[in-house]
Amino acid sequence: MSMDVNNSEDFGAKFLAALKEKEAWLNSTLLPKIHDDYRLHLTCLNNLVEALTKKSLITPDPYQKDKKITQIQKPEETSFTDNECPVKLGLRICDYQSMIDYVCNYMKFNTDQLNLDKVQRLMDLNGTFQWANLTANSPKMNTQALAVCIGNLKTGAQQLQIAMINDSVHKTIEAMAEISSGLRQTADFIRERYKGEVRKNVIASDKFDVSKKVNPTTYLSEIKRLFPSVMEKRPFSNELIEEIIQEDIGENKVAIQKKTLDKLRIEETKVVAKETGPNTHEVLMEAIRNLGTTSEQYEQVLMKIVSNNKVLQGGRNSLKDKVIRFIRKIFGLPEQQIDYSIVTTDAATHAKKHESLNYTEFVSNLAKRNKFYSGIAVKNSIAYNQISSQDEKKALAWLNKQMTENSRIQVVLAGLDAFFKSSVSVLDRPKIKGITMELTSLKNILVKTNQLRAEYVAYIEEKEQMRKLGITE
Repeated sequence: MSMDVNNSEDFGAKFLAALKEKEAWLNSTLLPKIHDDYRLHLTCLNNLVEALTKKSLITPDPYQKDKKITQIQKPEETSFTDNECPVKLGLRICDYQSMIDYVCNYMKFNTDQLNLDKVQRLMDLNGTFQWANLTANSPKMNTQALAVCIGNLKTGAQQLQIAMINDSVHKTIEAMAEISSGLRQTADFIRERYKGEVRKNVIASDKFDVSKKVNPTTYLSEIKRLFPSVMEKRPFSNELIEEIIQEDIGENKVAIQKKTLDKLRIEETKVVAKETGPNTHEVLMEAIRNLGTTSEQYEQVLMKIVSNNKVLQGGRNSLKDKVIRFIRKIFGLPEQQIDYSIVTTDAATHAKKHESLNYTEFVSNLAKRNKFYSGIAVKNSIAYNQISSQDEKKALAWLNKQMTENSRIQVVLAGLDAFFKSSVSVLDRPKIKGITMELTSLKNILVKTNQLRAEYVAYIEEKEQMRKLGITE
């Protein structure tokens, strides 16, 4: 029995050490990768939904933005007829889109926040559409309907749009494969972490009677005796406790121990160092692609501030205003320029300043920017290739200019948001749509873009320093 106890303690120490290493790797490498893959999928999904909507193949959910999400929930899978397809698929793909957006912008991808329930919900959500088997013969209603719609979308489409559709689906298939693999590893870790907690808090406790480890029955009874007092609020998992017992005193414990440690092994792909170093062009273009993902947030911002402007202008409906609008309409004159006096706050000094904003021009420019950004978010699109074909110095200069302009836009939007909230009548205030959440998401994307830009600059500076020292690559 002494040898069994020693073997058990030795395995337990190896297990806990492997568990710690696995957790660090998940938090630093795998989970951030899963998060990035979800963001990539969301960009591709947005492109598909927009294309399907423009061709009237789906009818978007008009209340999509009003639905509040508190937890991940898979959209419906029930059958529907061909005539119902535009509405039913439109509702479901919008629900799915909202869920993926929630995952990207509100979920925390770390081992402290994820549990088996959340991981399972993510895996169920991923099964809404079988992207790797997107065919009209699919037994899954949602997949079948989407496959038919995408097929119709390609019919008569230009080659560029077909390439965008194929690229979005292909990237989604790759992203989903990576996500599914990562979630399975995460689920395995969470199960093993539970076993680690039992080992540390129950089996390693001074109150645990080691002599009870003589056979499975007494071992289980001793764990059950001590479990409630040291593992408060944690459920007792018969399956995982049985695994611990088999690992420690089972007949095939050596093989079982190896299998358990294999689950915790970190299998990172070994990258063979190349003399040429990192591909700086790819690093730079990744920063530019990331900037393009702001388009989703800008689209929401535009919808809200245009709506808020209508509310505000609707409250200014005097006889004079009506006459002016009538005259402009008769003579085919453009809408009168709208100027607002807003208060902006400097991000660095927090100093406030009164500014006159040409609202009409600002919204028009933001809409153009949003359209271009949605293009650069997709690799090999016209907008993306336009920048990618440029000299790196020019592309970096363009990115630097965009970052400066986006910082300024954030300041103006914050001021405009506050202006709308304070300028409407008390009765109209409930109609005003705030953009605080979108501004926070925009800030996070710009921070990530800035990190990628800094990474690129660091590579270039290092390369230049090596050249000055006479070190050739």
